[in-house]
Amino acid sequence: MGGLACVVINPSKRGATPRLRAALAAELRAAGWVRVDWAATTPDQHGARQAARAVEAGAELVIAAGGDGTARAVADGVARASGPRAGVELGIVPLGTANLAARGLGIPLRRWPALRLAAGTAAHRVALIDLLRVSTDALEAAGAPPEPCLVVTGIGFDARLVAATRAGLKRHAGWGAYAIAAVRSLGSPRLPMRIAVDGGAREEARARAREEARARCLLIANSGRLPAGIRLLPDARMDDGALDVAALDVRRGLVGWASLARQVLPPAPARYTPPGRGLADVRLARGREAVVDLGEPAPLEIDGEVLAPARWARVHVEPGAVAVRVPRTG
Repeated sequence: MGGLACVVINPSKRGATPRLRAALAAELRAAGWVRVDWAATTPDQHGARQAARAVEAGAELVIAAGGDGTARAVADGVARASGPRAGVELGIVPLGTANLAARGLGIPLRRWPALRLAAGTAAHRVALIDLLRVSTDALEAAGAPPEPCLVVTGIGFDARLVAATRAGLKRHAGWGAYAIAAVRSLGSPRLPMRIAVDGGAREEARARAREEARARCLLIANSGRLPAGIRLLPDARMDDGALDVAALDVRRGLVGWASLARQVLPPAPARYTPPGRGLADVRLARGREAVVDLGEPAPLEIDGEVLAPARWARVHVEPGAVAVRVPRTG
């Protein structure tokens, strides 16, 4: 198969056991990899630097074993160090709570099928998937580069939900911990915002978005699949070169949230009532870049990581940035 494979693993995850490490190493050997290196994430280095070093050392396969934060960091490191057509592939072994990247890509959530897929002993194909790049005023003020986003950037309710989800509860309740946090966050306020999709400078957003929108949550997404079979953004794909934007608002408290829930709950993909005709409004857009001007700082999260509150954010697509192993279908 190849010479060097590297596994970037998040040791804080419950699934990152010696048994899993041994099984993954065995599958990689069975797939023909001559050498397997291991690198652990740390609170300060989430996987991007480890992945980049692996690529620089000659790795042809880099596996992210962890949650969505690890997957996005490793994907970023691979993309920056190699590019999608340099022969370096990304494998994902989901060990997190929500595992939204794996859901969006159709990667098995069960660990053993997932590690066989990542190692290459199970039937697979390579898909070129997109990365999103997120800039905010807070990042610019700190002199930080744009943040990568593999699945979703959330502003408002979504970010409050992530911040309210306790790590200990996630270990015991799984993704149900997010449902509990969601209930606690239902009182999230409406945020005034101006949104422009496929535009230029942030200042131009005011001219293009002539009417101020108000929403409790803004999602700028690469994928729309959530736990429990929810397809919040049915048209979103991780390999389509586009981002999907959803501005969600509800009225009359719990009644409005219940109306929204009825529109998104499975088995069918989400089907939204036209804006203004119910107690829950969802406004959708697609494009290559989204610019949102919030006016005042609002909570923001990227793939489950809470960032500094932002007054504005710009998100653009980097099409086909990463070559990732996904199940072979058909």
